[in-house]
This record gives sequence, C-alpha cells and structure tokens, in this order.
Amino acid sequence: MTIRVLIVVPARSGSKGLADKNIKLLAGRPLLEWTAASIAQAAIPDSFTILSTDSEEYAILGRQAGLCVPFLRPAVYAGDNVAAVSVLEHAVAWFVDHYGYQPDFTMWLQPTSPFRSPAILRQAVAITSDREADSVIGCKEIHRDLTTLFNLEGGFMVPLNTDKPTQTSRQQTEPLLTPNGAMYLCRTDHLLTFKSFYPPKTVPLIMDTVQSLDIDTEEDWAIAEAFIKQGLV
Repeated sequence: MTIRVLIVVPARSGSKGLADKNIKLLAGRPLLEWTAASIAQAAIPDSFTILSTDSEEYAILGRQAGLCVPFLRPAVYAGDNVAAVSVLEHAVAWFVDHYGYQPDFTMWLQPTSPFRSPAILRQAVAITSDREADSVIGCKEIHRDLTTLFNLEGGFMVPLNTDKPTQTSRQQTEPLLTPNGAMYLCRTDHLLTFKSFYPPKTVPLIMDTVQSLDIDTEEDWAIAEAFIKQGLV
C-alpha cells in the first residue's frame, strides 16, 4: 500500500495555559484519545497516523489509544514558540527516511479540538480531489463586519473598514471565516515549499460551534464538559 495521507497528531508536554491538557481526562478519556477515535472512525484510505510528542508518558497513552508513536520529538521541536510547520517538517522527514517517498498530503489534527467528526476528515480528503484543492482548512463563521472589527491606535478603537457606516445587524453582514484549529490538510510539497497551511488554492471547510471548539483554557474546558453534558457531542 502506498500511503497518500500522513496524519500528524501533535501533543507536546508542558502546556502553560492548561497543564497537561493533551492527556487531561475529558468524560473519562484522555483528550488525545478523542482525536484518535475520530481518526479511527474516519478510516481514511491509504493513510497513516503518528503521534508527535516529546513525552514518554504521552507516547504510552497515545499507543493505548491506537496511535503509532515512532519517535519522541526532539527538544528543538518542542518549545513554546516552535511553529506547527516545523513540527510537520520533522514528521515528514521521518516518513521519507522510513518509507523512501513523500506522502501526497499531510493532515494536522490537534487534540485540543476533540469534537471534530470523522465525516469532516473524510470530507476534507474528498475536497482535494473534487475541487483540486492544495489545502483544506477547518473554519468557523464570524458574523461580524470589518466595520465592527478594530485596531487599537493610541488607545482608541479604529475599525478595519472606514469606507461605510458601522454594520451591527447580523442581517447586514456577510459572515467572515477564520480557521478554527480543528483540521488542516495540505499537499505535502506545497506545505514544505510555502511553509504554510495556506497555499494559493486553499478551500475552507465550515464547521459548527461544537466541532470548532478549541480547548486552551479552563473556560474552554468547562464549555467542552457542558457540550457533553447537554448531549451535543
């Protein structure tokens, strides 16, 4: 089998916002296990998943969740300021060294987005074929106008768009899109060339509020638990 899609689940230790969030128990399951389960259920053809972590404890939990952990990420790729693309470059380099070729696509799935559905993962891969996309990014809608988004200049709010009156009504605005952090899929050669998830032909994949939740704080964690309690997951 030729592996076309390399799926990378990043889970470094040492999180400062929410300590050890990647292995913190959510509804009795380590957070990274939610992503592992989604990948397994998606069953993307010709794919291979690895957990990229710097922690042996995380590696053990990852293997228990069904993830392959072929290496421990070197410290140079595990700092607070290390870019996601650098971590992916390291993972792709391992893959090429191990298999002798480069995967067509690389997918990045953060454990902090536990509620993305398996269908989203399959849909992202399908879009690359149906629309000949170079990249597919999980996004959420922001129902705001540029007249109600502001820079701070000299302590005062200055709208990004001053060419028209402030648009505060939802009905007056076309929704903006922003990446939600839940899913990135990019042609590997473009990822390495542009060093970005956003090459020229990037397609958004719109996800709802629940699937778009990205857990970084105690407040986010409480929201996740509330979603589960309310049966929204």
